[in-house]
Amino acid sequence: MTNPIPLVLLYQNWPQADKTVWEALFAEGDIFDGTGPCASWSEGNRSKRRQSYGYWLSWIKRHQPALLDRSPTDRITNDAVQGFLEEAEARVGLMTRKNMICDLYVLVKAMDPSGDWDWLNKLSNRLVHLADRKSLPKAVPILAGDALTKSLQWLQDVESDPSLSDLKRAIHFRASLMIAFLISRPVRRRTLLALTTNQHLRKNAEGFEVHLSPEDTKDKKARWFPLPKVLVQPMESYLGIHRPILLGPKTSNALWISQYGDPITPHGLSRELPKVAKRMLGVELRTHKFRHIAATSIAETDPEHVNIIRDILGHATLDMSQKHYNRATGLSACDDYQSLLQAKMKTLGRRR
Repeated sequence: MTNPIPLVLLYQNWPQADKTVWEALFAEGDIFDGTGPCASWSEGNRSKRRQSYGYWLSWIKRHQPALLDRSPTDRITNDAVQGFLEEAEARVGLMTRKNMICDLYVLVKAMDPSGDWDWLNKLSNRLVHLADRKSLPKAVPILAGDALTKSLQWLQDVESDPSLSDLKRAIHFRASLMIAFLISRPVRRRTLLALTTNQHLRKNAEGFEVHLSPEDTKDKKARWFPLPKVLVQPMESYLGIHRPILLGPKTSNALWISQYGDPITPHGLSRELPKVAKRMLGVELRTHKFRHIAATSIAETDPEHVNIIRDILGHATLDMSQKHYNRATGLSACDDYQSLLQAKMKTLGRRR
C-alpha cells in the first residue's frame, strides 16, 4: 500500500526543479553573483509562502502529475489554478484560498518577472476583494476622540479620588494611561508590552518619544514617534509616583507594571484590558480594536487624510531607516491624527 500524498507537500519532498527555483529566489550573493529577488523576506514570510506552494505542489501530484514534467512556471495555467481552487473550496475558507492564490502569484512573478501573469493577478485581486468584504469586522461603537476624552477624565478622577489607597490609585491610573496610550498611539500588543523605561521611552525637552527597535515590530523595522502632549503630564505622574508604588520592592525596566510588581504579561493584558475598557469606555476592547478605532475615526471624520491610516498603524512612513521625507511624513501623520483627536475633544467640551 502506497503512502497517501499529504495536502501540503513538505519542502524535502518537492521536485528538484522546484527546490532549485526556490533557492534561487532567496540567494544571498554579492554584487557579482547577484541576490535573489526575495532575499529580504523575513523567515515568517518565507514559511507562509512555502506552505502555500506546498499546497499547490500537492494538488499537482494528486490530480495533474503530468504537469511535473514541465518547468515550475509552465505548470501554472488558468485551468490548473481553477482546479486547484475548486478542490480548496471544499475544505478551506475564503481567506485561506485568497492567501494561496496571492502567494502563488507573488512567487511566480518573482520566478518569471517577464511572464504574462496578469490573469493570475486579477484572480488574486478578486479574491482579496471578496475576502475583505466577507471578513470586514463590525465597527467599534466609539470614535477615538470620545475614547480619549473619557480616558483623560478617568485619569483626573483617579488622582482626585480620596477613597482610593495608594496601590489602588496606582492600578487604576496605570490602566487608564494604558488605554489613553493605545487610543493615541495604537501599537500592537507585543509592541505595547515590550516597552521599557530605559530603552523605548525617552524624555526630551518637549515630553517623551517612543523608540521601537526592529525586534519590537511586526515587519522588523525600527520606528519612533512622539508621545501626545496631553499624555506627557500623566506619563510623568505614572513614572514618578504610580509605577514605583506598583513595583514595590521589586525592580524592572518594563514600562507597564502589574499590581503584583511584575511586567504585565500577554495573558494578564488580555484578561484585564477588556474589563477596564468596558468600565471606562462602555465597550470591551482588546489591543487590536484600538487600531480599528483609529482607522475608523480617520475615515469617518477626516476622509481627506485617509492616507495617514497606514502611517498611524505603523507602516513604512514611520520607519526610521527611511529617508527624511518619509520620516517627516510619519511625524506629520501623528500630528494630523492628534489634531483630529484634540478637535473632537474641543467639540465635546463646547457641547457640555
